[in-house]
Amino acid sequence: MAHGMLIHRLAATERHIKKGERHVVHQREIIEALERHGRGQSETAKVARDVLRSYELTQAAHVKERELLLKALIETPE
Repeated sequence: MAHGMLIHRLAATERHIKKGERHVVHQREIIEALERHGRGQSETAKVARDVLRSYELTQAAHVKERELLLKALIETPE
């Protein structure tokens, strides 16, 4: 892949990581609020935890993609 395209993909991946961080934090806040209000064992809380796991897996994939892109940038001449 061309150096410029790698830079472009890296920038997009960085945006996804930042957005993903906000999603994970927000989802954790939702779960904490449910637990504070005695709803920690509710179906809503279960779904909220499932969504959090999904966000965390997606975030891990984005971080891995960033690592691969950075490695490719090092190995690709400009």
